[in-house]
Amino acid sequence: MQVAPEAATELARRRTWAEVDLDAIGHNIRAIRALLPETNRFMAVVKADGYGHGMVQVARAAVEAGAEWLGVATLEEGLALRVAGFREPVLILGALSADDLIAVLLPRPPLSVTIASPEMWQALLALQPPGLRAHLKVDTGMTRLGIVPEEVPAILDVLERLGGKIQLEGCYTHLAAADDPDSPMTLEQLAAFAPVAEAVRKRFPKALLHAASSAGAIAWDPSHYDLVRVGLSMYGIYPAPHTRLFLDEPLKPAMRFLSRVVRTLAVPAGTPVSYGATYRTHAPTTIATVACGYADGYPRQAGGRGEVVIGGRRFPIVGRVNMDHVMADVGDAEVSVGDEVELFGPTVSADEVAAWSGSVSYQVLCAVGPRVPRVFLRGGQVVDVRGPR
Repeated sequence: MQVAPEAATELARRRTWAEVDLDAIGHNIRAIRALLPETNRFMAVVKADGYGHGMVQVARAAVEAGAEWLGVATLEEGLALRVAGFREPVLILGALSADDLIAVLLPRPPLSVTIASPEMWQALLALQPPGLRAHLKVDTGMTRLGIVPEEVPAILDVLERLGGKIQLEGCYTHLAAADDPDSPMTLEQLAAFAPVAEAVRKRFPKALLHAASSAGAIAWDPSHYDLVRVGLSMYGIYPAPHTRLFLDEPLKPAMRFLSRVVRTLAVPAGTPVSYGATYRTHAPTTIATVACGYADGYPRQAGGRGEVVIGGRRFPIVGRVNMDHVMADVGDAEVSVGDEVELFGPTVSADEVAAWSGSVSYQVLCAVGPRVPRVFLRGGQVVDVRGPR
């Protein structure tokens, strides 16, 4: 990926950085949207700093690509979007306190909240903040947040009596196993949600119904309803291998996690590498030290299992991952100080890093740390840089 000449000096001095291709965000939204009914709305889920990519920049790219809604986890994330100038509907997907329920009304337009528990519903009734926009979450089997289906009719009764003082803007559930085509759970959850959806549709016809996150949006047509909430796949990661088959256009990973070689050393066989000397070289070789470690977000558990890419070739990570460095065995390859290293991206996928570290791609993306600058690209050119925090 090429960068603008004026950014070359800036990038050259960076020890570790992440390139975020904003064009890939738009491409992925369009690829997923091609599977949806024309009337379906698209929520770009930008919580957790846009899955580590940069919340504001990703949200802007998503809106430009046609996303009508933005999804966050916390009040603070929602307020940050309003401060950044976004006027699109923003749904806070997480649970909120009573104090938070007042704060959501402060920005204009106000933020939308999730009725995420019976306790939160009672807090809403006690406050009855005028003009509050709420989405009722129904727990159909995730057992995380929401109201159980049996309690929903009573809530709908109260909302009707309030006459719109609390606006029911939507009703949704979350699918726990939509990434597993062999699990019966998705059909069971959709069956449990169906009567709730029917009741909401009858009594609050303007309320948006939604159930699908990335896997549902791609692979479960019955979950599409009025809106889909897409996170992981918007960033170019498939929720499961089989979901590739549903898309006419392949997803494009939006992030490249990059670093540089800061030392090379030719060593004989039997040389210990890294803490604990858990690895010793098997033959004469060269060890390249890379300026990225678990403080930057590269998982410590990938030590001795993972690979990095230098000069288009894969090399194994040897020894334990350090706070600030990893070591790679580059054999007799011509590797020099200053060479660029791909930790994950189009060559080494976040899914591979997740497998090496016993994790999931969500965590690999979100773990890229605040001291790692983000370099934002469009058309291969740098359009923004967010420095370390």
